[in-house]
Amino acid sequence: MAGEREQVIAGRYRLRQRLGSGGGGSVWLAEDQELRVQVAVKEIDVPQTAEAGLGDPAGRGRKEALKAAQLREHPNVITVYDVVEADDRPWIVMEYLPGTRDLSAVLTERSPLPSDEVARIGAAALDALSAGHRLGIIHRDVKPSNILLAPDHSGVADRRVLLTDYGISLRLRETRITQSGMVVGTPGYVAPERLSGGEATAASDLFSLGVTLYAAVEGTAPFERDTLDATLLAALNSEPSVPQRASDPLSRVIMGLLAKDPADRMPVAEAAELLAEAEAAATGTGTGTGSVPPPEPSASETQEPRTPASRKPAGRTTVVLALAAVLVGAGGFALGATTFRDTGDPVKKPDVEAKVAATPSPSVTRGAYPYGKQVRLREELTPGRCVDADWKKGEEYRGRPGLKLVDCYDDDPEGQVITTVAADSTEDVRGECTRRTAELRGTMADPVLYVLTPESGQSEPPAAACLLFLKNATIGGPLGHFRKFGDQVYVTQLGPGDCINSKEDDDGSVTDTLVNCDEPHHEQVVGWTWASGDGSADSVDKGDLCQEKYGVNWARGEGHEMWGWYSTDEEWEAGFRHVLCTVAREDGKKLPGGAVKPAY
Repeated sequence: MAGEREQVIAGRYRLRQRLGSGGGGSVWLAEDQELRVQVAVKEIDVPQTAEAGLGDPAGRGRKEALKAAQLREHPNVITVYDVVEADDRPWIVMEYLPGTRDLSAVLTERSPLPSDEVARIGAAALDALSAGHRLGIIHRDVKPSNILLAPDHSGVADRRVLLTDYGISLRLRETRITQSGMVVGTPGYVAPERLSGGEATAASDLFSLGVTLYAAVEGTAPFERDTLDATLLAALNSEPSVPQRASDPLSRVIMGLLAKDPADRMPVAEAAELLAEAEAAATGTGTGTGSVPPPEPSASETQEPRTPASRKPAGRTTVVLALAAVLVGAGGFALGATTFRDTGDPVKKPDVEAKVAATPSPSVTRGAYPYGKQVRLREELTPGRCVDADWKKGEEYRGRPGLKLVDCYDDDPEGQVITTVAADSTEDVRGECTRRTAELRGTMADPVLYVLTPESGQSEPPAAACLLFLKNATIGGPLGHFRKFGDQVYVTQLGPGDCINSKEDDDGSVTDTLVNCDEPHHEQVVGWTWASGDGSADSVDKGDLCQEKYGVNWARGEGHEMWGWYSTDEEWEAGFRHVLCTVAREDGKKLPGGAVKPAY
């Protein structure tokens, strides 16, 4: 990974650290070497072949990014600084905001959200969407994972609301109708007119925003069902229940945006007024105090209204939906593909007509539980996600556990997805997972590689997920390149070659922070050793264990000494008797920048 971090894009942007993957590419923390500032750089995954009629995908990506750059001055849109090309693909250079997380992560942590907070998020997202709509820019994929919450200028967490991934997806089957009659969207968030063959419009963005706000305030999306088929049918035909946790003005906005007919959806100006009222109600202020002003409606909005959206209840994987005949279940029922037309005639609503198939229906594109119902996940796993696992007794790391997505930093996670693999057979998947995680596993104590393959019978299954766990311990936080310099880290996250700074807190505890070894640091990790026997952690001199194994090479004659660290008493008693060995200066001062080398 060191080589990847040192890559320079377009002769200017030096990649430092991968921040995450998803949405059509990987996002990196980078340094703008000309301005000497940190930026986020999105590496766009360009398909090898273009779909007929859609032209050059890389060229379309550049055009889409340039459209997004038109919104760079909007306070609720991630600013695009530059669009460059390297390695035959476009790279989007954006502002970097430390402490940012997406709405789906927030919903995972504390769903449902209070009504006034949902109104505040909705008002900001609506204003961002409306600004784009006035320029003719359609987002096409409004959902919780595309709404970011960042600290405000005073450092208060989650106060800034930012819309991201603004129309720069380069997947072959984009969120629009293609010549093959397919459309991409997130099940339950795609507007019914798009499921029926219509183009993405401002109104369809508004429907997706309505779904997102519903999911945020209720804790579950309005059209969420047990199967993909049922979810699609509900989005097309079912009227959602009125949200029970929403205030009256917020409820009116949500229901107004979820109208099946785009012509019946609540106008932007009215929605903005009601969201401001819902936000102000919690503080007892007037509707105009501290709220987002209603956006100025465009000429088209006086005739055809529109809307926006954000991670867990809403954070499903994008799937491909057949428009001409979305097949429902093995019983052979099909959805009639009624197209919404932009004419003066009344818009016909989609209906369901039952047809007995002459041959068995093909399987749906993606199941409601892509890894099987026992796993319980309703969304695709992506690299960097952290999980807790509910294993059956006696079947740890075998079979299919129940998995729960958790926060990598705050929830002391048991495992993490390191990479994903698409392969033709289970053997290929396991072999590739083994190869891709070998270097990281070599730095860990007692790692367990677990490969989660998708449920069979899906014509568009997700990639298999390669997860790492520890026997008798939790990983405690992100692993490998998913960590960031400056992060607080625990013993189980560290390995040979890592460097840390230590700070004693007021209560006498010590906080360790991961740092770049090129800078002065307190300790450098040299390896692991094992405490034999069955004594308690207090009965073992862990420094002596490290001195016996590494001291002659690492500490001899250099003014250095060996230190030994363990995780927790509970994990020690459970069997994780591994000791992390570090080298430090005897006088307690920092080691100079640069990796310490063994004496022999």
